Amino acid sequence: MEELNYAQQYLSQGEIDKALNRKKIKINYLGFSGIASQFPLTKAGNISKFYAGICYYKLANYKESIKMMKSFSAKDEILSSMKYGIIGDAFIQIKNKNEALKNYIIAANVRDNKITTPLYYYKAALLNFSMKKYKSSKFFLQKIEKKYPHFFYKKNVEKYLMFIDNKL
Repeated sequence: MEELNYAQQYLSQGEIDKALNRKKIKINYLGFSGIASQFPLTKAGNISKFYAGICYYKLANYKESIKMMKSFSAKDEILSSMKYGIIGDAFIQIKNKNEALKNYIIAANVRDNKITTPLYYYKAALLNFSMKKYKSSKFFLQKIEKKYPHFFYKKNVEKYLMFIDNKL
């Protein structure tokens, strides 16, 4: 846990390489990368996989981010949703829209809540929209409109729905 605290401090300071410590920077601690590989079956090792996934994403190492996130397991509904959402975001970066869409839908459906569910439905809607799959986009936007009236991007949802209605 002490090792994890060091890594979290570096991450909060924006020092991603030091937080990961994958290059064994001249710092005498494991970093997220070392904790995840040396203690994979512990709570600290597991959460380090999540943090390492975030770090790799921020360093534009999307394949490694996906790998770390897939190895992370969470019982918490928010972290589980975020896991799949970050995997989706990473797939977007490597131009694999179908895998991104699949992960956004998983993220939205991990467990219905007012935070992550509408967010990942929104990302799925925007991705479908960008792929000119307007009916699918409309499906997700309507879900948000009906079930999540206080969603942060509610105005955007309304605008996209109007655009799609004019398009179809």
